[in-house]
Amino acid sequence: MREDYRRSLETAARQMILVHRADTLARLILRTILSNLKVKHAGILIFDKKRDEYVLKVSRGRSGFKIPAGFVKVKKNNPLIRYFTDKRLPFPKNIILADSIHRLASRSGDPSKKNLKNFLKDLEINLSLYQAKACIPGFYRNELVGILFLGDKKDKSRFSQDELGFLAVLASDVVMALKNTWLIEDLNRQLAINKRLFIQIVSALASSIEAKDAYTSGHTERVVQHSLLIAYNLKHVLRTKSWEKFTENLKIAALLHDIGKIGIPENILNKISSLSDEERKIIENHPSIGATILGHVEELGDVLAGVKYHHERYDGTGYPYHLKGRQIPLIAAIVCLADAFDAMTMDRPYHKALSYKDAIKEIRKNRGKQFAPSVVDAFLRAYSSDAKG
Repeated sequence: MREDYRRSLETAARQMILVHRADTLARLILRTILSNLKVKHAGILIFDKKRDEYVLKVSRGRSGFKIPAGFVKVKKNNPLIRYFTDKRLPFPKNIILADSIHRLASRSGDPSKKNLKNFLKDLEINLSLYQAKACIPGFYRNELVGILFLGDKKDKSRFSQDELGFLAVLASDVVMALKNTWLIEDLNRQLAINKRLFIQIVSALASSIEAKDAYTSGHTERVVQHSLLIAYNLKHVLRTKSWEKFTENLKIAALLHDIGKIGIPENILNKISSLSDEERKIIENHPSIGATILGHVEELGDVLAGVKYHHERYDGTGYPYHLKGRQIPLIAAIVCLADAFDAMTMDRPYHKALSYKDAIKEIRKNRGKQFAPSVVDAFLRAYSSDAKG
């Protein structure tokens, strides 16, 4: 029997390193302890550095005492914490046994040690609040990271020295695993912050392009909205491992699709009369300029295609690379249609805006010519009700 619980707890300890959430880790270890040591309930108090206090993450037990997760918050000056952290207290820092504390608190003792006796009484009260029969600390260096507390055994027997010794080792493993989860959680939080910052920078770049082109105010944001709506209506046929990643890349590509216009002279961008052949060639070079600008950012590899090929046409008559059909990446095909639809429905120097109804007719007419059929079909699913209006 002893070897069985050892084997189960060792297995749990090995699994802990794979868990990247503190709550999940706590549930894993407590479930294993409850199952193998046959205790009525167990819980883990874990230090929360934001609150600067210890929080009960999980308490489990079908037949025993149960406390809602997060309900218990313990300050650093609580006797449970001070027992392990206050160097002035003359106790070993490895374990608390409720029976031993009760015996110590019941002794009359020396009147000069009244403060110590009061401390033990307070500690005994705290242990009874959680119906804890044993408390095992988890230290990282000199820092108390958490406390594992165990309720009564179902058969009312005492914890053996072997069980307590092994749980002390296990507590150290829990602490290391917790440190690992916190590191990963911190990294994920930082990545989320960096991602938001990156999107803000991208949006600022998009705004700078619009500031240069007097006729495209709000164009970029509308292209983003059209692109994401088309993608949503393509979701059921998209062959992609990560829908979230695809739409994230699509959003960035739509935001940056015209970044190459930074390299186009303003007198050409804002020209009201017809462009000369030479001027048209310069304008048609903006996707490749954009690709060159973004090509130095390794993280934008998947985004690059949306910028580089968003003026390619399904029939091969687009620019600047004259790609055809499935040679055009889906991300670019979506931005292409979204860009064209917004251009049709906005006043420009060279044409008056079409109504949504007429623009949708134009999109339908160019299915398989300018636009990829699957993208047109998704667009029509998204905007067909607008055409009826």
